[in-house]
Amino acid sequence: MWNPFAKKNKPDPAGSRALQAAQARAGASEGDGESSETARPGTTIAEIELIGSTAVATLTVTELTADGGAERLADLLFHLTESGAKHFVLDIQNVQYMDSACLGCLVESLNQMSSSGGRIALANTAHSVQYLFRLTRLDRVFPICKDVMAALETVERAA
Repeated sequence: MWNPFAKKNKPDPAGSRALQAAQARAGASEGDGESSETARPGTTIAEIELIGSTAVATLTVTELTADGGAERLADLLFHLTESGAKHFVLDIQNVQYMDSACLGCLVESLNQMSSSGGRIALANTAHSVQYLFRLTRLDRVFPICKDVMAALETVERAA
């Protein structure tokens, strides 16, 4: 599949170090006692790319539940904020199931970001996840976009 973000722009050194730290923390294991250095391959929660003031995180997990997914998602969002990103685009194309604990993490992060004008948009949502956002009426709070490019436009336009 074609990746529109394949070309890497050179980020500033401070933002690059913070982004690398966020990526390392995003790869932490699910609380089974392993450190991020000894975690099994493929246990990362997201691949992260910083595009201007927006962090694009492509989630690599299929389920986000209270049994560890919510904590890992909260850590990811916290460290993305530390990296200097003003807006977040969460590409959740791989996520087939999400529970209310993860919705709470997203709402809490958005509340913290909104004081500085930050926004969170979702891209490539599965039907089951989209239904959850409609059921809770959070689709009115989080823009749900067809793809990452539309989500980038949405968060940057609203700024």
